Amino acid sequence: MISLNLQNRCLATALLVLGSATVTFSTAGTAAPYSVAPVTEYMQLPKFCWGHFNDDLRGEEFYIPRCGVGTNHYCDGLLSLQRAKKARDVGQKKGLLAAAKRDTLYTKGWIEREGFVGTCFITSHVQQTLQEIELLHQIYHIK
Repeated sequence: MISLNLQNRCLATALLVLGSATVTFSTAGTAAPYSVAPVTEYMQLPKFCWGHFNDDLRGEEFYIPRCGVGTNHYCDGLLSLQRAKKARDVGQKKGLLAAAKRDTLYTKGWIEREGFVGTCFITSHVQQTLQEIELLHQIYHIK
């Protein structure tokens, strides 16, 4: 392991810039999916979420088609809910539940605004998820 004395501001700045450039160049040209989750996590979500986390999955069964633009947040909400259920730290659990609620309400709002309530295949799924989140909010005394 290398130990450096970084009291020299010029040296510290040069190392910081070099480190940033290395990160920037190493990620340039790499396409990443909209959201990132390990395959072991997103495979536990409904199949219509898998394409949200893996751009290589192209079939319509891996997405939420014909439900409006705001539904792209729903899978993130489901992932947050899943993580909240597994979290041992109460503060982390509360934060994940808040994120799940925010993303699910966002999706519900867009489905309603765009007039897809009667035709979107995830409408009842979204409603059930909101009920589950509300129940968990009551259990953990989240406002």
